[in-house]
Amino acid sequence: MSVDIITDKYSTAIFELAEENHILEQMETDLSYVKEVLDSQPELKALLVYPALDAKKKCDVLGKVFGTAIHTLALHFLYVMVERGRGRYLSATIREYLRKSWAARGIMEATVTVAEPLSDELETKLKDKLKAITGKQYIFDVKVDPSVIGGFVIKIGDTRIDASMARRLEDLKTYLLKAGTTEIGVNG
Repeated sequence: MSVDIITDKYSTAIFELAEENHILEQMETDLSYVKEVLDSQPELKALLVYPALDAKKKCDVLGKVFGTAIHTLALHFLYVMVERGRGRYLSATIREYLRKSWAARGIMEATVTVAEPLSDELETKLKDKLKAITGKQYIFDVKVDPSVIGGFVIKIGDTRIDASMARRLEDLKTYLLKAGTTEIGVNG
């Protein structure tokens, strides 16, 4: 079974349960915490996929790590995935759950690529500007790429807004190469 099918199946199940119980936001918070711990603790991730350790012991570890920190429904979701041998897909499934939950609450996800990390103030201004244009709230996945040089590139689904210095320089280069020398004031 492909990763996409597995993550869709399990994320849909937990999404529907969270929606039924009116705890979408709490599950977002709890599962984000779980994902953060899993992503920052490779030993825990490795333990969840270690074939010599049975599912019961893996669930015991998860219970000790997350037991009182997250909602019971979130904990049972982790148990089900581990018991069914899907522990390696936890982070991807949680990521998919977050996307579904945000979409249900009218929140869009955008990838913002910048040359240097965004300040909180600038991130807020950018979110406010996008909200003013589209009427929707945004959650940013900020990526730092020095090749942007300055400005930003925003990707929302299939839409790309490129306000980077790199693109502007490329546009200028293209213009200068296409323009005749007399057009740009060079007499020859």
